Amino acid sequence: MEYVEIGRYNSRLEAETIGHALDQFDIPFMIQAPDVGMYGPGMTGFSPQGAGLCVPQVHEARARELLRCAVNSRELEIPEGMLMESVDGEAPEDDGEA
Repeated sequence: MEYVEIGRYNSRLEAETIGHALDQFDIPFMIQAPDVGMYGPGMTGFSPQGAGLCVPQVHEARARELLRCAVNSRELEIPEGMLMESVDGEAPEDDGEA
């Protein structure tokens, strides 16, 4: 069975979390990352190389369709100040309004 990468995420944990969304549809997945797995670097934190989410090629189209709901907040048009953290990594300034 040939697997194809359908997404690349910042960490193994993020890729596995997204991959498990496919469980209820009986679509198997595999994570490809340069770390050594559960006890290695990048399990819960950012990995410079990222982690690839792979599915069997026969499930590729369906998996991509199902995962369209998993979008990065930076890809959405969200008014400035609505995010907990800005794109540059700093917390937004508090303007005193609640």
